Amino acid sequence: MARVSENEADMTRVLGLVAGGIGAVCYAVNPLAIVGGLIGGAAWLWFVVEHSNRTKEIAPLPFIRGNFIDAVARAGDYDTRSNYQADHLANTVKFLERQSAEEYAFLHAEFENIVQYLTQVEPGKRFYAYRWMFGWFGKLKGRQLPTYQSMALHLQDVTIDSRVNLSEISAIAQAQTQLPPTVDIKQLTSPTVDIRHTRQTSEFSRPEELQPSANGLVPETITNLPLANRANALIAALTKSGFQIEDMMSSQVIAIAGTQRGGKGTLAAILATLSLSLDSGLNTQYFTAGVDVYPFSCNLISALKYPEKDADSADKLVARDLLKFLKGLDASEPYSHKNLLLVIDEAMRLLSLLDESDRTWAIQYLLSRFAKCGGTLIIVLHGSNLTSVVGKATAGLADTFKQSINFIGCVAQSVSAGGLRKINVASGEYFKANPNNFAEPVNGGNLGMIPDWLKIELHPGNGQPDPARTLLKFFPELVQHHQPAVMPRGEKIAPSDAVNQLESIFSKPTQEVEIADIEFVSISEADLSQILNIVTSAVTTPVSFAAIRNSRKWGEDKPSVRYLRSAIAQLIESKQLNGSEKLGFTAF
Repeated sequence: MARVSENEADMTRVLGLVAGGIGAVCYAVNPLAIVGGLIGGAAWLWFVVEHSNRTKEIAPLPFIRGNFIDAVARAGDYDTRSNYQADHLANTVKFLERQSAEEYAFLHAEFENIVQYLTQVEPGKRFYAYRWMFGWFGKLKGRQLPTYQSMALHLQDVTIDSRVNLSEISAIAQAQTQLPPTVDIKQLTSPTVDIRHTRQTSEFSRPEELQPSANGLVPETITNLPLANRANALIAALTKSGFQIEDMMSSQVIAIAGTQRGGKGTLAAILATLSLSLDSGLNTQYFTAGVDVYPFSCNLISALKYPEKDADSADKLVARDLLKFLKGLDASEPYSHKNLLLVIDEAMRLLSLLDESDRTWAIQYLLSRFAKCGGTLIIVLHGSNLTSVVGKATAGLADTFKQSINFIGCVAQSVSAGGLRKINVASGEYFKANPNNFAEPVNGGNLGMIPDWLKIELHPGNGQPDPARTLLKFFPELVQHHQPAVMPRGEKIAPSDAVNQLESIFSKPTQEVEIADIEFVSISEADLSQILNIVTSAVTTPVSFAAIRNSRKWGEDKPSVRYLRSAIAQLIESKQLNGSEKLGFTAF
């Protein structure tokens, strides 16, 4: 429709200009020609004014897209013309009638929400629901759609049109015929091999209760494949099992939120392991409080790094390390860390140990600026909603946080620990969470459940199925057992106040340091004069020690460091030079 309207607009301007031109030239031959010219000119002027009122563009000439002044500016810029040509299809929407243009914008901006809404509406009311949503889209100027609850409440008072032939609708729904596709999508995909049907190289024994399902994988079947192929096979098997692993990594920042023991750390370990297996050059940085760490390959910063500290002190040092790491990222060039995967487990615990100003800065950086470094962030949050994470100090970043982060929620389940005792373990089910309530999934946000064939290994602590450790059985080369750091005998970690004191000392202005006493060396008068000559003839002062030693005036006989220091010490002692190696030297 937009293309037809665009062609009609071009034709209107062509005919208007041609009629006006012929009337202006031929009016002397035939006085009636001026009438035709006036009509053509009026048609041309009407289109220009009407188009300008609707699009705020002046387009007097046909076949020249967009505003005429902008078109003149694009005439000398190849890149600008190419970019505009690439967007030409979207710009043709301007030629539609206002109602059609608004409906196009409605469909383009809210397509996914429209589908989710209408699939939940009973047949017979969907056309009405569509027009109702479109009407509110126009009233709200395209800012948002009403909630599904308000639409469902409204549709309770709507009756199905009596003209609907329900028998025909049911007959169509029951029909099993399928129209042939216009494009065979199989031609666009590379052939794949179902590795689960590959003959096993060796038989293995496993307790019957731990045998994976028939639709799952076992490590012995694919460990001989390359690392990336193995990862793709696992991702395909997980997806086929209903676990939407690719949707979980659909954003540059992934927030895994929910209750205690809900499986947040398990999912973070799974995502990190699969990411590393797909890209062997990935730089995985893992920060976490405590010592309960999954044994996957990464650069770990945890309480294990500070074994001689108590739990709280060790976590404070980890929080300090995290702050320094984030400061370094903030000071780097944009998109200079494209191979970075930053995993922050127990994030709220670590951030709570920072000073108020540092905590606010760290949260603001993670929410608004981390994506500019080019890396990927997986952050594990313990909280019920966005306010509990962001806090009042950064409440203004809430909207940015909602739009740029892929929230994944999870829940825990209670299992028997013997007798009447219960313990909470992960249910293995995940969903896209509402930023305002992490326990509430968004519409159509089910991400599936971890399949049974990924629950073979058991957690050494609680004896429950451990998907992260099971996944590592498929990638034995990515296993890394994290041990406490070994301190040299007799050494201790300096307390944080001592570190701060040392940093404050080093930040003070450097005091003048006199050249240390050295053993006597015989210095010739010529060399002393040469040093004075180099210092006094220098363009800029003070003159550094290296500049004196590397001066061209020495020729090929450049003095040694020990000899030159002795000579300068004699000149300082005789009050002919002033200064030090750190500050440079000047002549009296």
